Amino acid sequence: MLDQTLLRADLHMHSTASDGELTPSKLLMRAADATLTHMALTDHETLDGIWEAAAAANQHGITFIPGVEINTAGREHVHVLLYFVDNSMRELTDLLDRMQRERQERCGKILSKLNDLGIMIRMDDLSFKNGTVCGRPHVANALIKRGYVQTIHEAFDQYLDVDKPAYVPRKPYETVFIIQMARRIGAVPVLAHPGLIKNRNLTTSGAISRLMDAGLMGIEAYHPSHDDATCCYWEQFARQAGLLITGGSDYHADNDTHGSIGSEIKRWTRMAEDVQRFLDASVIMKAL
Repeated sequence: MLDQTLLRADLHMHSTASDGELTPSKLLMRAADATLTHMALTDHETLDGIWEAAAAANQHGITFIPGVEINTAGREHVHVLLYFVDNSMRELTDLLDRMQRERQERCGKILSKLNDLGIMIRMDDLSFKNGTVCGRPHVANALIKRGYVQTIHEAFDQYLDVDKPAYVPRKPYETVFIIQMARRIGAVPVLAHPGLIKNRNLTTSGAISRLMDAGLMGIEAYHPSHDDATCCYWEQFARQAGLLITGGSDYHADNDTHGSIGSEIKRWTRMAEDVQRFLDASVIMKAL
C-alpha cells in the first residue's frame, strides 16, 4: 500500500504538446522540483508528449501515467480524462487524428471571423510547437502580442469564448461515446472538473449514473476551480457511487488561471488510498 506521508500526486497536467508552456521533459523537471511521486500528462486531444514525458519521469524516479483530455458535448465543454493510454490503441489514435484536423479547420474559421471584425491575425502570427495544432489559447496569445487585448482572459471574454464574436463551435462528440470507447480500448475514463460544467443538468446524480452505465470509472474531485465544498461534494458522491477519486492542478503555465504544480496535494486528504485504487484499476483493465 502506498504511504500517505510520502506520496505526492498530480494527475492532470499539460505540456507544449497541446497548450501548456513547458515541454514534457521540462514539465517533469518541474514535477521533480515539486517532489511529486506520481504524475499524469493529460494534454488536450493528443498523445504526442507522453513518450518524452515517460522517459523524463524515469530519469527523475517519478511514476508516470500517460493520459489525454478530451472535450465532449460541444459547447457544454464536458471534459473526460482517459488514463493509461498509448499509441497502440488504434481506435483512440484515429479519433485524435480526426479531432486534430477539425481543430486546425476551426482555427482558420476563428481567424476569418477576427479578420471580418477588422482584427488582422494570420496563421503566421500564431506561435505553437511544430507538430501541435492551433487552439484558442494560441489565438489569444496572438491577440495579446498584436496589442488587441491585454490578457488571455480578455481575449476570451471579448472574442473567443462561447457566443462571443469570433467563437466557432467544435464538432460535438458525445460524452457517452468517449467513455464507451475508453472502456473498449482498456483506458480508465474519469470525468474532469465537474464543478466547471455550466449546464447543471449534466452533473445531476441521474446524469452521472448514465455516464456510469456507459463505463465511467472516476471523478476528478480535486481541481483548482473547485472550492473546498465542491471538492467535498464530489469526493463524497464518488465514494458513495463506488467511483475512483482523482485530483490534479490542470497546470498549463505559471501564474495563469489554472493551478500550480501539485496544488491539490494539501486538500486531497486520502490521496494514497485513492491513488492506489486508481493504479489498481489500470491493472484490472489490462487483465480484461
